[in-house]
Amino acid sequence: MIPVSDVISAVSSEERLSLFKAIASLENSDSSILRKELSLTRKQFYSSMKKLVDSHLVKRTSGKYHLTSLGKIIFNMQTKVEIALKNHWKLKALDSIIKFTDNKDVTAQERQMIVDKLIDNNEIKAILISNNICESQCYASSEQKQQEEQQRHSHQLKELLMH
Repeated sequence: MIPVSDVISAVSSEERLSLFKAIASLENSDSSILRKELSLTRKQFYSSMKKLVDSHLVKRTSGKYHLTSLGKIIFNMQTKVEIALKNHWKLKALDSIIKFTDNKDVTAQERQMIVDKLIDNNEIKAILISNNICESQCYASSEQKQQEEQQRHSHQLKELLMH
């Protein structure tokens, strides 16, 4: 199994990330085209490519570089990270609003409306809304357990007092 840290490290520098994205987007991705496109020296190109190949994100077939299945998934996730970063200030505002409304009587539906107003991207909305629903369900579940526990204690206390 490939360690997660190796995969993250493989795309952690701007140089390797640019190379990774270029391979994903270019149809004819041989070394000379990639080097020219990214203005990389031979050494920069091959050391970056080694990291991508060793982490199983990229493979070379017939002199051309392609993303592996793992590479395609990581590329998709990396794209989502970029979208989230483009929405950083909106997400920060959302965090502030939710923190402010945490102790108030704000329903999950009202929180969903806030997310809908602030966030344009449907994938990010889905993630935030599913997390909010989970949080509210978990909160409701723990609240229900507390009420059941209080009822049980209350019942036990009544029994003790009756004896």
